[in-house]
Amino acid sequence: MKLPKVETLIVLVFLGCVILWAISKCTAKRSDLVRNARETAENEDDERPVRRDTVVVQQPVQQQPVQTTTPQPVNTRSPALTPPPQSTPAAENNATPQPGAKPQRPDLSNTATQSAKSSAKYSTLFVTIDGLKMRKEPGLKGESIAKLELYEPVTFLNKKTDWTQEISLGYEKVTDHWVKIRTKSGKEGWVFGAGVHYYKMKRKGVME
Repeated sequence: MKLPKVETLIVLVFLGCVILWAISKCTAKRSDLVRNARETAENEDDERPVRRDTVVVQQPVQQQPVQTTTPQPVNTRSPALTPPPQSTPAAENNATPQPGAKPQRPDLSNTATQSAKSSAKYSTLFVTIDGLKMRKEPGLKGESIAKLELYEPVTFLNKKTDWTQEISLGYEKVTDHWVKIRTKSGKEGWVFGAGVHYYKMKRKGVME
């Protein structure tokens, strides 16, 4: 049985509409499934607690106990008038050493320091004029207290006059200060500055 051409076209059109409707339904259902899946995933992300890698735990601060100090009674008594006995260097040197203790060496630092200070404080001069007179006061009017030999060492006491004096030595006239010295015997006095020097030398121009 053959259908007419018009009926065949209607059937084909109907089938095509059914197919399109089925395809659209499947597409809509698929899109609904995808949308539901996304919403479910977002809800799970919102409900899931946020993980923290580092957790800061605050420890309670321990309070240190407050120490109360009891005031010491003030000693109102006057101290004893008798001072405590002091050990002398001789007693320390004569003290009996304990068994097995290292023997103590004598302290020579003070002696060495004093000798170094005394040597550094004053300088040594040498007499350059044989028979140089040492006077009690600076100047030719001062009383003569000693005669010094040529090249005799004396100690310069770092004192000199603010003024100068011109003295004739015989062949020349010299203007110089008066300086204070000390001899080996311990005498102290003043000599003319041209009569002493830091080196052993004989003064030229002196009439013998």
